[in-house]
Amino acid sequence: MIDILDIVRPGDRVDIESVVASEADDRKYHITKVYDIGESGEVEVVMPMEKTRTVILSIGVVYDLYFYAGKGIYACTAEVVSRRNENGVAIAVLVPSTELRRHQRREYFRYDCVIGMNARALTDEESAFYEKHGRLISDEQLYDKGVIVDLSGGGMRFVTTQEYKQGSLVHCRFILNNRNKSTTYDEVVRILFADPVVNNKASREYRGQFLGMENGEREEIIRFIFEEERKMRAKQSGM
Repeated sequence: MIDILDIVRPGDRVDIESVVASEADDRKYHITKVYDIGESGEVEVVMPMEKTRTVILSIGVVYDLYFYAGKGIYACTAEVVSRRNENGVAIAVLVPSTELRRHQRREYFRYDCVIGMNARALTDEESAFYEKHGRLISDEQLYDKGVIVDLSGGGMRFVTTQEYKQGSLVHCRFILNNRNKSTTYDEVVRILFADPVVNNKASREYRGQFLGMENGEREEIIRFIFEEERKMRAKQSGM
């Protein structure tokens, strides 16, 4: 049995996904941070944000929690049992109903990296069109420069001097080199979370979720991550 007190720490990222689908037949998904872990294993999380609005997690609702801990990604199912406000921070308290387990969901496999990218925020008109049709109106020149610092099959974390609003859609273009083949990816991401970069006030770090990605592209990214990690392990072992 894995003890959550040995794995999860305050400040760790936690992805929250509702267990029960909504009337629109999708599961609500949010990204936030762990506020604290109680001695009995209850999980306190900061209420997530959606654009500029605080999302209040309802008491009695059950969520799947995915913790991005130092030792890997761990998951459990938990129920919201109470809420409170502490020093201006809205907090939800969840009690796990399943044991903590190491998570092997492939789209969450991540790769710490430094990959250049170009990007541009979609206009309101373009965003509405993409949300409805799943494709871009145009393929304008991408002009914002950025650097991907963390990549997975589900999204990416990147740093740029540009300011994007939480919840907005951003068109990103980047190139991955795998097995002597260069592949260009044109992807739309939804900005889920933003943080200032320590010691660099001019830059911000964003976490974005891929939207409308074809399964073939997702599998290619996952293979790229596996291959890069294999090469890294081989280099570390001196092979």
